[in-house]
Amino acid sequence: MLEDVSLALMANEGLRTGSPRMRVAASRRFAALMIQSFRAGPVPVPLPPPVRLPL
Repeated sequence: MLEDVSLALMANEGLRTGSPRMRVAASRRFAALMIQSFRAGPVPVPLPPPVRLPL
Protein backbone atom coordinates (compact mmCIF):
# COMPACT_ATOMS: atom_id res chain seq x y z
CA MET A 1 0.00 0.00 0.00
CA LEU A 2 2.81 2.46 0.80
CA GLU A 3 4.25 1.78 -2.65
CA ASP A 4 0.88 2.65 -4.21
CA VAL A 5 0.78 5.99 -2.40
CA SER A 6 4.37 6.72 -3.45
CA LEU A 7 3.50 5.92 -7.06
CA ALA A 8 0.47 8.24 -6.93
CA LEU A 9 2.61 11.07 -5.52
CA MET A 10 5.22 10.61 -8.26
CA ALA A 11 2.50 10.61 -10.92
CA ASN A 12 1.08 13.84 -9.49
CA GLU A 13 4.53 15.46 -9.77
CA GLY A 14 4.51 14.66 -13.48
CA LEU A 15 1.48 16.84 -14.26
CA ARG A 16 2.43 19.52 -16.78
CA THR A 17 0.10 22.44 -17.47
CA GLY A 18 0.27 25.89 -18.97
CA SER A 19 -0.26 27.82 -15.76
CA PRO A 20 0.13 27.33 -12.00
CA ARG A 21 -3.64 27.70 -11.60
CA MET A 22 -4.31 24.83 -14.03
CA ARG A 23 -1.65 22.72 -12.30
CA VAL A 24 -3.38 23.19 -8.93
CA ALA A 25 -6.77 22.28 -10.43
CA ALA A 26 -5.35 19.21 -12.18
CA SER A 27 -3.50 18.17 -9.03
CA ARG A 28 -6.69 18.44 -6.96
CA ARG A 29 -8.62 16.29 -9.42
CA PHE A 30 -5.82 13.73 -9.59
CA ALA A 31 -5.63 13.59 -5.78
CA ALA A 32 -9.41 13.13 -5.55
CA LEU A 33 -9.28 10.30 -8.10
CA MET A 34 -6.48 8.59 -6.17
CA ILE A 35 -8.25 8.95 -2.82
CA GLN A 36 -11.45 7.59 -4.38
CA SER A 37 -9.57 4.61 -5.85
CA PHE A 38 -8.09 3.72 -2.43
CA ARG A 39 -11.48 3.73 -0.65
CA ALA A 40 -12.61 0.44 0.87
CA GLY A 41 -16.29 0.97 0.08
CA PRO A 42 -18.25 2.54 -2.75
CA VAL A 43 -19.03 5.96 -1.25
CA PRO A 44 -19.96 8.35 -4.05
CA VAL A 45 -18.16 11.66 -3.57
CA PRO A 46 -18.22 14.36 -6.25
CA LEU A 47 -14.87 14.91 -7.92
CA PRO A 48 -13.40 18.32 -8.72
CA PRO A 49 -14.09 19.39 -12.32
CA PRO A 50 -11.78 18.04 -15.04
CA VAL A 51 -8.96 20.22 -16.36
CA ARG A 52 -7.96 20.40 -20.01
CA LEU A 53 -4.28 19.47 -20.21
CA PRO A 54 -2.06 19.90 -23.25
CA LEU A 55 -1.17 16.57 -24.82
